[in-house]
Amino acid sequence: MIVLRWKRIVALIAAALALVSLSVGVYCIAAAVTYPKPYATVVLDAGHGGWDGGVVSSGGHKEADINLSIVFAIKSELESRGIEAVLTRDSDRALGDDKRSDMKARSEIIKQANPSAVISVHVNKYSQSSRRGIQVFYDDTGYGKGFALTMQSVLNTYINDKYCKRQFSALAGDYYITKCAPKVPSIIVECGFISNAEDLSLLMSEGYRRELAVHIADAVQSCVSDEVSVVAE
Repeated sequence: MIVLRWKRIVALIAAALALVSLSVGVYCIAAAVTYPKPYATVVLDAGHGGWDGGVVSSGGHKEADINLSIVFAIKSELESRGIEAVLTRDSDRALGDDKRSDMKARSEIIKQANPSAVISVHVNKYSQSSRRGIQVFYDDTGYGKGFALTMQSVLNTYINDKYCKRQFSALAGDYYITKCAPKVPSIIVECGFISNAEDLSLLMSEGYRRELAVHIADAVQSCVSDEVSVVAE
């Protein structure tokens, strides 16, 4: 009786040790799993935020909120392709108490990220409600022109032609956000007009924002992975 009891105890101890050994083995296997590092970093700047709501639609929709929703969609799409996305803001907040300090804070985030590219996301408003579509802007020094032209071409083909039957040209200008990181292609994407009912309806649609994010990511990937020159010739 005593012998049988000891045999049972020994068997239980052996089973417990085997279970511990198996657990350690599984842990070691899990710990050995590694994930590839992002091959590029892109800063996504959701324009405005907090006290600075940007332009507002007739129905009270704030640009700042729409910008952030689009940025979240782009971030998700880029990261699914192995591209790191650094956000200048991830909530409805400003980065400073006034416009100057806000923009300076965005500039610091961009510099610290050491990105391959910068995209500042905005939406537009115009006095004529018929105006609609997406347009890209870049620094008037010409740096980033190639990136802007690629982005505009992709958005013309897959968004503007599809939804508003017209195309835009990428335009150069003196924009603070595109000058924050020297020799880093930086652009502004005006993702539509909230003064236009059709554009606003699209911008408020999660499905459309995902579609837009896919094509913006296509343009980014084309430039950063294929080593396409983004410097104006």
